[in-house]
Amino acid sequence: MRVVLIHGNAGASVEGIWFPYVKRELDALGVEVVAETFPDPIKGRMRYWLPYLTDVIRPDERTVIVGHSSGALTAFRYAETAPLLGTFAVAGHHHDCGFELERRSGFFDTPWDWDAIRANQQFIEQFHSKDDPWVPFEVAEELHELTGSTFTAMHGMGHFGSYDQRMDTFPELLEAIRRRLEEAPREER
Repeated sequence: MRVVLIHGNAGASVEGIWFPYVKRELDALGVEVVAETFPDPIKGRMRYWLPYLTDVIRPDERTVIVGHSSGALTAFRYAETAPLLGTFAVAGHHHDCGFELERRSGFFDTPWDWDAIRANQQFIEQFHSKDDPWVPFEVAEELHELTGSTFTAMHGMGHFGSYDQRMDTFPELLEAIRRRLEEAPREER
C-alpha cells in the first residue's frame, strides 16, 4: 500500500504545513509515501492536476490519498473513474465556495458522480474545522452527506495550516491513517 499526499492550491506544496510530519511518521512505519508538489500549484487547475495524478503518480486500489483542500478535489475526481483504497479529505469541499480561483480551476465544470466516488473506494474520511475561513462548515457537512464519509469536526484548526496559521503536526490525521492501513485486508497491504 502507499499513501499519496496532495496539497492545495494558492502556492501550497508538500513541503509546508503538516505534510512533512505525516510523511516522516509514515516513513518510520515503513509505509510508502508519495509527496510531490503538483504542477500549477498556484491555480491548481484540474487539467494539470488530474493527469499528473493519473499518469505520473498512478494510484490504484491499494492507494490512499490524503488531500488538503483542492487536493481532496483531485482525489474525488480521480475516484469517479478509477479505484482507490480510500481518501482523507482535509478541509475538502465540492464547490467553489465563492472564490474565483476555485471557480476557474475546472473541478466544478461538470457535476460530481458521487455514486462512483463512493463505489470506487473502501472509505472516505473527512476532517474539517468549524472555524475554517475558506470552506464554510456547512459545505463540509454537505460533502459528508454526499460521500458518506467518516466525519471528524474540529475546532480552532482554521484551514489546517494554510495561510497565516502555523500547523506543523496533525496527530489526529496520522492516527486515522494508521488505523485505516491496519484495517485494510491483507491482500491490499
